Amino acid sequence: MTEHLITQSDHHAPVEPLPVEFANTLSASRGVLVEGLSSPAALEAWLRRCRGLFPHPFPEDVPIRASEQQLLHTRMLRDSTRRLLTARIGRTAPDPWDVAQVNRACALSRSWPVLAWEGESAPRAAHLRTTDTATDARAQIARSLVALLTGEHSALLRICRGPGCVLFFSRNHPRRVWCSDGCGNRARVARHRERHPGDRT
Repeated sequence: MTEHLITQSDHHAPVEPLPVEFANTLSASRGVLVEGLSSPAALEAWLRRCRGLFPHPFPEDVPIRASEQQLLHTRMLRDSTRRLLTARIGRTAPDPWDVAQVNRACALSRSWPVLAWEGESAPRAAHLRTTDTATDARAQIARSLVALLTGEHSALLRICRGPGCVLFFSRNHPRRVWCSDGCGNRARVARHRERHPGDRT
């Protein structure tokens, strides 16, 4: 696969666990790696789009701002996440640096519940945080990754078998081997062409 980055991302609806969706911000199209976190604005957009996957979602009225430095640290965590998922799926030893990267991110922020209740409205739980939204997001992603890798659902983690695909998914059905129907279709077409090299239909 060509090691070349382009700055367009696949805006698919989030359906996987948060750490998997995060890992999948690096994807591939026609043999070219696609960087989904290409800029601070792209990171902000991804955080808004995946807001509901976070253990403690950010209120919709809270602005999400990311700096170039936060983007760099987020992409470093994303790359460590991908390598750790690959190690777990392949049952190989992880790189200690990646483990340390995740553990550092886990400690970036602290949050705690508070009671929000005004007037006659129903009481609700809100969360106070010690850091800005982008930094807290990294901490939540890292903690979710720890929970995923150490929990029973880690056995469901897979790497897509689609031709040229680099995405991860959680195998929520026993027969699922691709991240999407599109990858399944491409795999079937590739197998057909191998069996029938002269058939271009």
